[in-house]
Amino acid sequence: MTVSPTQTPAQSQALSVAHRHLYESPAIDAKLYAIINTSSQAALPASTIHHILRISRAIVFDTHVEVVSGHHTGTYLRFASVADVPECMTLIAQNMADWICSTFRFTPIAGLVTTASAAYRLAMRVVELAADTMPLRLILTPFSHETGKIGIEISGGEIREGERFVALNDVTTRGMCVSKLGHVVTNHGGQVAGMMVFARRDSGQFPYMQELTTQLPFYYTADLIMPQWEPEACPLCQTNMSLMSWKDIEELKDFAKC
Repeated sequence: MTVSPTQTPAQSQALSVAHRHLYESPAIDAKLYAIINTSSQAALPASTIHHILRISRAIVFDTHVEVVSGHHTGTYLRFASVADVPECMTLIAQNMADWICSTFRFTPIAGLVTTASAAYRLAMRVVELAADTMPLRLILTPFSHETGKIGIEISGGEIREGERFVALNDVTTRGMCVSKLGHVVTNHGGQVAGMMVFARRDSGQFPYMQELTTQLPFYYTADLIMPQWEPEACPLCQTNMSLMSWKDIEELKDFAKC
């Protein structure tokens, strides 16, 4: 197996600079539209998703990243960039709140289960916007910023026997994390009523996602075409392109600045 060199700090800084220039150029529009799957059942239209991604500068293109699962990708979504833009969060959360109030109008849910990542900020906004129509409790699980893993303990709130909750996460690729939040509900005697994410980025590669979306009401704001590969099958590794960790790319905060 080809082992790619690790990206140096200088290369990371160059990536930041290149992407600031990219987002300030007309070329960004075509690149963003190219990753939006317009044939899916995404909740928001492509033009709105494009707007959210463009003003938040949340997509990192032309890179080589090892994500939490160990897969490699050449296109990375940094949801924290979206969460930092109030306009984006309100657009997404309002649509999520509307979906919840419509989907569970006759069978109200008790609340949302999320994790202490940027997804928590989104879930809080959804709860605020749904409050007048359907009051919701927010149950929180731990999140490790070191490993990117979701904990199964409940660090805030309580799930009572038979209560119905929706699992909410920021993004999903294989479906494992949002499913893990669902298991937190059932492990405490509750029932999973549905699942929600801002973006699915499975690109049709992971059958478990198809299984999840057919089993339960499953909301996703955006469906993004962001292929991922096992390291031994990664075409970027074959070109010896330098590799960076998801943790390193999450720290490129200057990337989103004008």
